[in-house]
Amino acid sequence: MKRGVAGLNETLIGLPGSRAQLETPALLLDAERFETSLDRLAQLARLSGMGLRPHAKSHKCAAIAERQMAAGALGIACAKTGELLALFEAGLTKLMLTAPVSSRLKIDRLTAAAARGLELIVVVDRLELVAAFGASARAAGTHVAVLVDCDTGLGRTGVTAAEEAVALARAIATEAGLVYAGVQAYAGKVQHVFDHQERRAANHLANAALTPILVGLRAAGLAPEIVSGGGTGSHLLDFEDGILTEVQAGSYVLMDEGYRPVDVHGTGEPVFDFAMLVLVSVIGHSANGEAITDGGSKSFAVDGPPPRVYRDGVEIGTIAWAGDEFGRVKTYDGIAPPPAGARLECTVPHCDPTANLHDFIHVVRGERLEAIWPIEARGLSD
Repeated sequence: MKRGVAGLNETLIGLPGSRAQLETPALLLDAERFETSLDRLAQLARLSGMGLRPHAKSHKCAAIAERQMAAGALGIACAKTGELLALFEAGLTKLMLTAPVSSRLKIDRLTAAAARGLELIVVVDRLELVAAFGASARAAGTHVAVLVDCDTGLGRTGVTAAEEAVALARAIATEAGLVYAGVQAYAGKVQHVFDHQERRAANHLANAALTPILVGLRAAGLAPEIVSGGGTGSHLLDFEDGILTEVQAGSYVLMDEGYRPVDVHGTGEPVFDFAMLVLVSVIGHSANGEAITDGGSKSFAVDGPPPRVYRDGVEIGTIAWAGDEFGRVKTYDGIAPPPAGARLECTVPHCDPTANLHDFIHVVRGERLEAIWPIEARGLSD
């Protein structure tokens, strides 16, 4: 039996009207919205002739990653070693770690998984990390594919000059146990630029920083097979520009209030719907009549705009935080506070860390609970 609220809801799977009967707080995945977004980005990638390597940091869930692979993804990107290894143990075999590491123990865990069948890609930003991965891969009797991490404006990790990239690529290519596979260049600062033309200009700046690195690598006989980067906010621009070979979009299958203002395709219309929701219940009312729910900052990541609240499919207000465990419904003018016992579906401020707060995600289709999927990599911030 599943623990927590998922254990209470397990008996409802497949029953008519079960969505409205779920115990709360419960993380939901609207299957129809999820599948529409999944298929839409996969089709756009196919039409562009580019690949998708969706980022699992948004969901951390093997069942979601499996469906992304079935839709044509080249593999799955992961931010942390722990997340990657949890997805490998859950059956995913084509995984890329998108950040450098400094721990030899973690490197050894990664190469040990590669020796067991993991098709692993890692990134490096310094020569000593190349040597560390090479030594570990040789000791494990395996090979690891490696990308040169490039900083095109994010200011986090990665090299900024062509000569640095060439030096790393040469070191990878000559290190026994490693396979030089290309570069990573994630333009993270671009993703949440609201205006489409401003975001296009920001993406061009990132590409302008990447281009001389690519030119330098090709001139040195180290042309990258993989040029990985991009995300939900820049995917269309990346498909149009054709500089990357694959896009690491993550939030598109879930969406959150942080992405809501972003004019993703420049049409003024939403491209991906809100598939991730948190279901909460009204447990009582404050002295001034506001509805108090059973979901606070332990159910929602709060680093984003406030959630919008829906009752029976109608938007009635927003959530303000009333503590770690509680929320306060701020109903719109003319709308009465919902009564005790009312179940409310809420959007999320930020999908990535919200998924990290829950052990399970309840898959709903229409008014029926269809499945409950574990979030295998939840809490593995190592």
